[in-house]
Amino acid sequence: MTTTGDALEESVQALSRAGVEEARLDARLLTAFALKRTPEHVFGYPELELNAEELGHLRALIARRVAREPLALITGEKEFWSLRFVVSPATLIPRPDSETLVQAVLDTFTGRDKTLRILDMGTGSGCLLLSLLHEYKNSSGVGIDSNEDTLTVACANGENLGLAGRAHFILANWNKGMPDLGTFDIIVCNPPYVPQVDKNTMQQEVVLFEPHSALFAGADGLLEFPAIIALLPGLLDKDGAVFIEVGVGQAETVADMLAQATFRNIVICPDIAGIGRCVTARI
Repeated sequence: MTTTGDALEESVQALSRAGVEEARLDARLLTAFALKRTPEHVFGYPELELNAEELGHLRALIARRVAREPLALITGEKEFWSLRFVVSPATLIPRPDSETLVQAVLDTFTGRDKTLRILDMGTGSGCLLLSLLHEYKNSSGVGIDSNEDTLTVACANGENLGLAGRAHFILANWNKGMPDLGTFDIIVCNPPYVPQVDKNTMQQEVVLFEPHSALFAGADGLLEFPAIIALLPGLLDKDGAVFIEVGVGQAETVADMLAQATFRNIVICPDIAGIGRCVTARI
Protein backbone atom coordinates (compact mmCIF):
# COMPACT_ATOMS: atom_id res chain seq x y z
CA MET A 1 0.00 0.00 0.00
CA THR A 2 1.07 3.58 -0.68
CA THR A 3 1.02 6.04 2.20
CA THR A 4 -0.16 9.63 1.97
CA GLY A 5 3.43 10.77 2.46
CA ASP A 6 4.65 8.56 -0.37
CA ALA A 7 1.90 9.79 -2.71
CA LEU A 8 2.63 13.39 -1.79
CA GLU A 9 6.33 13.03 -2.52
CA GLU A 10 5.59 11.26 -5.82
CA SER A 11 3.32 14.16 -6.76
CA VAL A 12 5.94 16.75 -5.84
CA GLN A 13 8.51 15.02 -8.02
CA ALA A 14 6.13 14.80 -10.99
CA LEU A 15 5.21 18.48 -10.78
CA SER A 16 8.83 19.54 -10.27
CA ARG A 17 9.94 17.62 -13.37
CA ALA A 18 7.21 19.39 -15.35
CA GLY A 19 8.51 22.78 -14.22
CA VAL A 20 5.40 23.68 -12.22
CA GLU A 21 6.04 26.57 -9.85
CA GLU A 22 5.32 25.89 -6.18
CA ALA A 23 5.23 22.16 -6.93
CA ARG A 24 5.12 21.15 -3.26
CA LEU A 25 2.21 23.46 -2.44
CA ASP A 26 0.21 22.34 -5.48
CA ALA A 27 0.94 18.70 -4.67
CA ARG A 28 -0.32 19.12 -1.12
CA LEU A 29 -3.48 20.94 -2.24
CA LEU A 30 -4.26 18.36 -4.92
CA THR A 31 -3.61 15.49 -2.53
CA ALA A 32 -6.00 17.04 -0.03
CA PHE A 33 -8.58 17.61 -2.78
CA ALA A 34 -8.28 14.05 -4.10
CA LEU A 35 -8.60 12.53 -0.63
CA LYS A 36 -11.28 14.99 0.57
CA ARG A 37 -9.11 16.04 3.50
CA THR A 38 -7.58 19.32 4.60
CA PRO A 39 -4.02 20.20 3.54
CA GLU A 40 -3.13 20.24 7.23
CA HIS A 41 -4.40 16.66 7.60
CA VAL A 42 -2.36 15.52 4.61
CA PHE A 43 0.77 17.11 6.06
CA GLY A 44 0.13 15.93 9.59
CA TYR A 45 -0.65 12.25 8.90
CA PRO A 46 1.76 11.03 6.20
CA GLU A 47 1.52 7.44 7.45
CA LEU A 48 -2.14 7.02 6.40
CA GLU A 49 -2.52 4.52 3.57
CA LEU A 50 -4.29 5.16 0.27
CA ASN A 51 -6.35 2.54 -1.50
CA ALA A 52 -5.99 1.94 -5.24
CA GLU A 53 -8.95 4.15 -6.12
CA GLU A 54 -7.63 7.10 -4.11
CA LEU A 55 -4.15 6.77 -5.57
CA GLY A 56 -5.50 6.52 -9.11
CA HIS A 57 -7.65 9.60 -8.60
CA LEU A 58 -4.72 11.60 -7.25
CA ARG A 59 -2.43 10.56 -10.09
CA ALA A 60 -5.07 11.62 -12.63
CA LEU A 61 -5.27 15.06 -11.01
CA ILE A 62 -1.50 15.39 -10.95
CA ALA A 63 -1.37 14.47 -14.64
CA ARG A 64 -3.72 17.36 -15.39
CA ARG A 65 -1.49 19.75 -13.47
CA VAL A 66 1.60 18.36 -15.23
CA ALA A 67 -0.18 19.30 -18.48
CA ARG A 68 -0.30 22.83 -16.97
CA GLU A 69 -4.02 22.95 -16.33
CA PRO A 70 -4.48 25.58 -13.59
CA LEU A 71 -5.07 24.32 -10.08
CA ALA A 72 -8.30 26.33 -9.87
CA LEU A 73 -9.79 24.58 -12.91
CA ILE A 74 -8.84 21.18 -11.55
CA THR A 75 -10.51 21.83 -8.20
CA GLY A 76 -13.28 23.94 -9.77
CA GLU A 77 -12.93 26.84 -7.35
CA LYS A 78 -10.81 29.84 -6.44
CA GLU A 79 -10.73 32.13 -3.42
CA PHE A 80 -11.23 35.86 -4.02
CA TRP A 81 -11.84 38.49 -1.36
CA SER A 82 -11.91 35.63 1.18
CA LEU A 83 -14.91 34.11 -0.65
CA ARG A 84 -15.07 30.85 -2.60
CA PHE A 85 -15.94 31.14 -6.29
CA VAL A 86 -16.76 28.39 -8.76
CA VAL A 87 -14.67 28.70 -11.92
CA SER A 88 -14.72 26.92 -15.28
CA PRO A 89 -12.92 27.12 -18.63
CA ALA A 90 -15.53 29.74 -19.60
CA THR A 91 -14.31 32.19 -16.96
CA LEU A 92 -11.11 33.94 -16.08
CA ILE A 93 -9.66 32.69 -12.82
CA PRO A 94 -10.04 35.52 -10.25
CA ARG A 95 -6.71 37.09 -9.38
CA PRO A 96 -5.51 39.09 -6.38
CA ASP A 97 -4.80 42.03 -8.72
CA SER A 98 -8.55 42.49 -9.18
CA GLU A 99 -9.07 42.91 -5.44
CA THR A 100 -7.60 46.39 -6.03
CA LEU A 101 -10.95 47.34 -7.62
CA VAL A 102 -12.96 46.08 -4.66
CA GLN A 103 -10.75 48.00 -2.22
CA ALA A 104 -10.95 51.16 -4.34
CA VAL A 105 -14.75 51.00 -4.28
CA LEU A 106 -14.80 50.50 -0.51
CA ASP A 107 -12.43 53.42 -0.04
CA THR A 108 -14.66 55.65 -2.18
CA PHE A 109 -18.09 54.61 -0.89
CA THR A 110 -17.27 54.26 2.79
CA GLY A 111 -20.71 53.61 4.27
CA ARG A 112 -21.32 49.86 4.10
CA ASP A 113 -25.02 50.33 4.87
CA LYS A 114 -25.60 52.42 1.75
CA THR A 115 -28.24 51.38 -0.77
CA LEU A 116 -26.27 51.31 -4.00
CA ARG A 117 -26.77 49.99 -7.51
CA ILE A 118 -23.67 48.27 -8.92
CA LEU A 119 -22.92 47.29 -12.52
CA ASP A 120 -20.20 44.80 -13.38
CA MET A 121 -19.26 44.98 -17.07
CA GLY A 122 -17.73 41.69 -18.21
CA THR A 123 -18.65 39.90 -15.00
CA GLY A 124 -16.97 36.53 -15.66
CA SER A 125 -17.26 34.47 -12.48
CA GLY A 126 -19.09 37.38 -10.85
CA CYS A 127 -16.28 37.84 -8.35
CA LEU A 128 -16.24 41.65 -8.44
CA LEU A 129 -19.99 42.19 -8.20
CA LEU A 130 -20.56 39.48 -5.60
CA SER A 131 -17.64 40.58 -3.43
CA LEU A 132 -19.05 44.10 -3.38
CA LEU A 133 -22.57 42.89 -2.58
CA HIS A 134 -21.07 40.84 0.24
CA GLU A 135 -19.71 44.09 1.68
CA TYR A 136 -22.70 46.34 0.90
CA LYS A 137 -25.52 44.37 2.50
CA ASN A 138 -28.30 46.73 1.36
CA SER A 139 -27.18 47.02 -2.25
CA SER A 140 -28.04 45.21 -5.47
CA GLY A 141 -26.34 44.82 -8.80
CA VAL A 142 -26.23 43.60 -12.37
CA GLY A 143 -23.45 41.65 -14.04
CA ILE A 144 -23.26 41.53 -17.83
CA ASP A 145 -21.27 39.19 -20.01
CA SER A 146 -21.37 38.17 -23.66
CA ASN A 147 -20.97 34.44 -22.95
CA GLU A 148 -23.88 32.29 -21.76
CA ASP A 149 -21.61 29.65 -20.21
CA THR A 150 -19.85 32.36 -18.22
CA LEU A 151 -23.16 33.67 -16.90
CA THR A 152 -24.11 30.18 -15.77
CA VAL A 153 -21.01 30.16 -13.54
CA ALA A 154 -21.75 33.66 -12.23
CA CYS A 155 -25.32 32.67 -11.37
CA ALA A 156 -24.05 29.58 -9.53
CA ASN A 157 -21.71 31.76 -7.49
CA GLY A 158 -24.55 34.10 -6.62
CA GLU A 159 -26.57 31.14 -5.36
CA ASN A 160 -23.66 29.63 -3.45
CA LEU A 161 -22.90 32.89 -1.67
CA GLY A 162 -26.54 33.59 -0.80
CA LEU A 163 -26.60 36.70 -3.00
CA ALA A 164 -28.87 35.56 -5.82
CA GLY A 165 -31.69 37.81 -4.64
CA ARG A 166 -29.54 40.91 -5.04
CA ALA A 167 -27.43 39.94 -8.07
CA HIS A 168 -28.84 39.68 -11.58
CA PHE A 169 -26.82 38.45 -14.54
CA ILE A 170 -27.66 39.45 -18.09
CA LEU A 171 -26.34 38.45 -21.52
CA ALA A 172 -25.05 41.60 -23.21
CA ASN A 173 -22.15 42.78 -25.37
CA TRP A 174 -20.84 46.34 -24.95
CA ASN A 175 -19.77 46.37 -28.60
CA LYS A 176 -23.34 45.73 -29.77
CA GLY A 177 -25.27 48.20 -27.62
CA MET A 178 -26.61 47.72 -24.12
CA PRO A 179 -30.09 46.93 -22.82
CA ASP A 180 -31.84 49.64 -20.82
CA LEU A 181 -30.53 48.99 -17.32
CA GLY A 182 -31.01 52.44 -15.82
CA THR A 183 -28.14 54.15 -14.03
CA PHE A 184 -25.73 52.92 -11.38
CA ASP A 185 -23.85 54.37 -8.45
CA ILE A 186 -20.87 52.10 -9.05
CA ILE A 187 -19.58 50.58 -12.26
CA VAL A 188 -16.72 48.08 -12.15
CA CYS A 189 -15.09 46.61 -15.20
CA ASN A 190 -12.26 44.16 -15.75
CA PRO A 191 -12.07 44.15 -19.55
CA PRO A 192 -9.67 42.23 -21.79
CA TYR A 193 -6.45 44.28 -21.74
CA VAL A 194 -3.54 41.98 -22.59
CA PRO A 195 -1.65 42.89 -25.81
CA GLN A 196 -1.81 40.10 -28.36
CA VAL A 197 1.98 39.85 -28.55
CA ASP A 198 2.16 38.92 -24.84
CA LYS A 199 0.63 35.56 -25.69
CA ASN A 200 4.14 34.39 -26.63
CA THR A 201 5.57 34.99 -23.15
CA MET A 202 2.65 34.23 -20.82
CA GLN A 203 2.35 31.15 -18.63
CA GLN A 204 1.03 28.05 -20.36
CA GLU A 205 -1.65 27.82 -17.68
CA VAL A 206 -3.16 31.07 -18.96
CA VAL A 207 -2.66 30.71 -22.70
CA LEU A 208 -3.80 27.09 -22.93
CA PHE A 209 -6.72 27.08 -20.50
CA GLU A 210 -8.26 30.52 -19.94
CA PRO A 211 -10.65 32.19 -22.42
CA HIS A 212 -8.73 34.36 -24.88
CA SER A 213 -11.75 36.60 -25.45
CA ALA A 214 -11.49 37.72 -21.82
CA LEU A 215 -7.73 38.26 -22.00
CA PHE A 216 -6.46 39.67 -25.28
CA ALA A 217 -7.44 43.01 -26.80
CA GLY A 218 -5.54 43.96 -29.91
CA ALA A 219 -1.95 45.02 -30.45
CA ASP A 220 -1.71 47.31 -27.42
CA GLY A 221 -4.38 45.77 -25.17
CA LEU A 222 -6.54 48.90 -25.37
CA LEU A 223 -8.98 47.75 -28.05
CA GLU A 224 -12.05 47.51 -25.80
CA PHE A 225 -11.65 50.73 -23.80
CA PRO A 226 -13.19 53.23 -26.29
CA ALA A 227 -16.47 51.26 -26.50
CA ILE A 228 -16.65 50.89 -22.71
CA ILE A 229 -15.93 54.55 -22.00
CA ALA A 230 -18.47 55.69 -24.62
CA LEU A 231 -21.23 53.81 -22.76
CA LEU A 232 -20.40 55.05 -19.27
CA PRO A 233 -22.19 58.46 -19.34
CA GLY A 234 -25.50 56.73 -20.04
CA LEU A 235 -24.98 54.16 -17.30
CA LEU A 236 -23.42 56.15 -14.47
CA ASP A 237 -25.46 58.12 -11.96
CA LYS A 238 -24.47 61.79 -11.63
CA ASP A 239 -22.89 61.09 -8.24
CA GLY A 240 -21.51 57.69 -9.24
CA ALA A 241 -18.02 56.47 -10.03
CA VAL A 242 -16.44 53.97 -12.40
CA PHE A 243 -13.58 51.60 -11.53
CA ILE A 244 -11.69 49.99 -14.42
CA GLU A 245 -8.92 47.41 -14.15
CA VAL A 246 -5.96 47.99 -16.47
CA GLY A 247 -2.77 46.20 -17.41
CA VAL A 248 0.81 47.09 -16.58
CA GLY A 249 1.72 50.47 -18.07
CA GLN A 250 -1.83 51.25 -19.25
CA ALA A 251 -3.14 53.36 -16.35
CA GLU A 252 -2.00 56.76 -17.63
CA THR A 253 -3.33 56.10 -21.12
CA VAL A 254 -6.73 54.99 -19.85
CA ALA A 255 -6.83 57.99 -17.48
CA ASP A 256 -6.20 60.26 -20.49
CA MET A 257 -8.99 58.53 -22.42
CA LEU A 258 -11.39 59.19 -19.54
CA ALA A 259 -10.27 62.82 -19.29
CA GLN A 260 -10.89 63.32 -23.01
CA ALA A 261 -14.40 61.94 -22.46
CA THR A 262 -14.95 64.74 -19.89
CA PHE A 263 -14.62 62.56 -16.80
CA ARG A 264 -13.20 64.17 -13.66
CA ASN A 265 -11.70 63.17 -10.30
CA ILE A 266 -9.57 60.62 -12.10
CA VAL A 267 -7.42 58.55 -9.73
CA ILE A 268 -5.00 55.70 -10.40
CA CYS A 269 -4.98 53.08 -7.64
CA PRO A 270 -1.93 50.79 -7.28
CA ASP A 271 -2.09 47.08 -6.51
CA ILE A 272 -0.02 45.48 -3.74
CA ALA A 273 3.02 45.49 -6.04
CA GLY A 274 2.69 49.25 -6.58
CA ILE A 275 1.52 48.88 -10.19
CA GLY A 276 -1.30 51.17 -11.34
CA ARG A 277 -4.08 48.58 -11.56
CA CYS A 278 -7.35 50.48 -11.24
CA VAL A 279 -8.44 53.77 -12.79
CA THR A 280 -11.42 55.42 -11.12
CA ALA A 281 -13.33 58.45 -12.34
CA ARG A 282 -16.57 60.41 -12.07
CA ILE A 283 -18.64 62.16 -14.73
